[in-house]
Amino acid sequence: MSIPPTPPVRPTVNDNSPSLLGRRLPSLAATAVVGVVFVAVLGLGVTRFGLLSGFDRGASQALNTLHSGGLGVITSGLYAVLSPIPAVIITAAISIVIVAITRRFRVALSFAVVVAVTWLPSAVLKLLIHRPRPDATALSHPFAHQPVDASFPSGHLVFVVAVVVAAVFLARPGAWRAFALTAGTIFTLIVAFALMVDGVHYPTDVFASMLWSVSVGPLVCALCARVILHRSQPVAAH
Repeated sequence: MSIPPTPPVRPTVNDNSPSLLGRRLPSLAATAVVGVVFVAVLGLGVTRFGLLSGFDRGASQALNTLHSGGLGVITSGLYAVLSPIPAVIITAAISIVIVAITRRFRVALSFAVVVAVTWLPSAVLKLLIHRPRPDATALSHPFAHQPVDASFPSGHLVFVVAVVVAAVFLARPGAWRAFALTAGTIFTLIVAFALMVDGVHYPTDVFASMLWSVSVGPLVCALCARVILHRSQPVAAH
């Protein structure tokens, strides 16, 4: 009895494949440019022309009234944990965990590169815009050690969203990716709320930070897929 030939199976392509991302590279680059330009224009608007200044001051002062008791301790703790040096340590630690789980150094390297290349350039814009922090004298519960660097955008939040973008990029499609996106979104909103409650950032700082990372991050992911990963299969662990 002869066995009928098996019909050819059409190969599926993971959304993270270098070939697919390569075809999308121009659109991702355009999105990144538009996002960065929009953030820069917004920064100039709020610093040079007082755009949304009344809203920013009012919201900052209102949210800062919550900066007391247990909530104040939590929000201040989040700010400290996500400061630049701890953020570098967090990135390195996650990269080590990725290597331990996947046994793939390139996956860990891709994670670190996506986070770093998305996060660090925002510091240049921060220096150029040079927006002062919320006025501590106008806050009911000012931060214990009010930061002295510029306010726009928030490096803390750019970092957090960059980590989320990298996690979603590397997660296996399906439940893992959905979990990374859902948990990352929730944590991003928590950190954004904490920064405003602490009185260290205005709402427009927070918005600009998220927009920066979701605009720049996917382009960096595409470049990592092409340059570092060189693969068309899911990269995360089962």
